[in-house]
Amino acid sequence: MIHSAVLVRPPRCDSDDNIQAVYTEERALEGSIRIRCHHFLFVTLRCTDIRRLYDVFATVKHLACVGFLEQLYAFDYRPDTANDAKAVEYDAHAEFRRMGVGVAGSVGQHWRVSEINREFQLCATYPPVLAVPARISDTTLTYAARYRSKARLPVLSYLHSNGASMTRSSQPMVGLKQARSVQDEKLVEAIVATSEPTGMVPRFRNERNNIIIDARPTTNAVVNRAIGAGSENMDHYRQCRKVYLGIDNIHVMRDALNCLADAAVDAAD
Repeated sequence: MIHSAVLVRPPRCDSDDNIQAVYTEERALEGSIRIRCHHFLFVTLRCTDIRRLYDVFATVKHLACVGFLEQLYAFDYRPDTANDAKAVEYDAHAEFRRMGVGVAGSVGQHWRVSEINREFQLCATYPPVLAVPARISDTTLTYAARYRSKARLPVLSYLHSNGASMTRSSQPMVGLKQARSVQDEKLVEAIVATSEPTGMVPRFRNERNNIIIDARPTTNAVVNRAIGAGSENMDHYRQCRKVYLGIDNIHVMRDALNCLADAAVDAAD
C-alpha cells in the first residue's frame, strides 16, 4: 500500500555548457517519482520525458487516492490458491488449538474459545473469535468490555508452552471518580490464574509476579482521567504490578517514523 508519492521534476538548465559543468551523469537529467510504501518499500521511477512522467504520476495518484472503500486493492485481489502452494488461509480455531487453548491436559486447559464477537457486536476492532479464561462467561465478558475503551477487553494474544500468557486490552475507563468494574477485575484475576495448575490463584499469595504493561508515559495516563479514561488502580488487581513504558502517543510516533523514513531516503540518494 502506497504511503506517499513525490514528483521530482528534472533540473532546468539554460545551456549545454551548464549541463556539462554541473551534471556528470546522464541520470541526473531525469525526473523521477519517489514512491514510499507503508511497509518501508521505496520505489523510484525515472523518466527523461517530462510529459510521460506527469502522466505516470497522475495515474499513480488516481489509483492510490480512492474515492470510496471498495476501490481498495484488497477488494479486487483474488489469490490463485489452487496454483499457489504458499497460500495459507488463517484459521483462528486451529491457531488456538496449536497453542493448547481448550485442550484437556495441556497448558491451555484453563482457556476457552468464545465467539461472542462473531458479528463484531461486542468490539468492532477485535476478531470474531476470542480466547478467554474458561471460568469467565460471555455475560461477564460483555460487562467487562464496557469498562474498556472501545470495548477492547483483555483477551489472549499468545500462550507459551510453560503456561505463561500475553493478553492485550485498551485502557480502562477509570475517570476522575476512580470508577471500577468487578467483572473486569474478575477477568484479569482469571487470566492470572490460568498459569496455575488448578486454575485458581491461592488466596493468601502476596507475590505480584504478573505485570500489567502500560505503554504510555505516566503523565499521559494520569491526564486521560480527565476524559473518563486512565489506568488500572492496582489496589483492585491481585497478584499484579504495573509498569509504564513511556512511549508517546501515536502522533509523536508517526512523526518519528516519518523522520526515520526521510533519513533513509536521503542516505540512499
